[in-house]
Amino acid sequence: MNTAAVAKELGVSTKTIQRWVKQLELPMERNELGHYHFREDDLETLKSVKEQLHHGVLLQDIKAENAPVPAMEPAETKPLSTDAESRVAELENRLELMEQKMNLKADAVVSYQLLQHRREMEELSRKIQKIEQTIDILFAQLPDAQQEPVLVFDNQKLQKRRGLLRSIFSL
Repeated sequence: MNTAAVAKELGVSTKTIQRWVKQLELPMERNELGHYHFREDDLETLKSVKEQLHHGVLLQDIKAENAPVPAMEPAETKPLSTDAESRVAELENRLELMEQKMNLKADAVVSYQLLQHRREMEELSRKIQKIEQTIDILFAQLPDAQQEPVLVFDNQKLQKRRGLLRSIFSL
């Protein structure tokens, strides 16, 4: 039985089942893809976990009594066949080639970015030169403006316009 079927039977989400198995360190079987495969006794264990949680027991305090202990099988170590060795060597070569391509691509990206930054710096330098020239021109015109006397009477105050009613009542 898979995780989805167990979750449906218990009325909880698949993530809840996975969390219970992980936090309670329940020894569940896995298939070749790494997915949990539950047996009937595993289902009973998870039902007891759900019951304990329903009665207010904290998850870290739950003891899974029915938790089956899988038999440890001795790991078989057999030498790789020449076909497997050649496949591993081919994969290593492909990996090295991919790393080289990735490094070349990274170098190209960095070079392009450096060229862009250089262009931007040159453009900013040109703008700064134009601003400096403008400032020089303005400073050259400044002494002429300082030699002319400022006339006090040139700044005539504009008379405030009074409203019609205000002028009548102010008489």
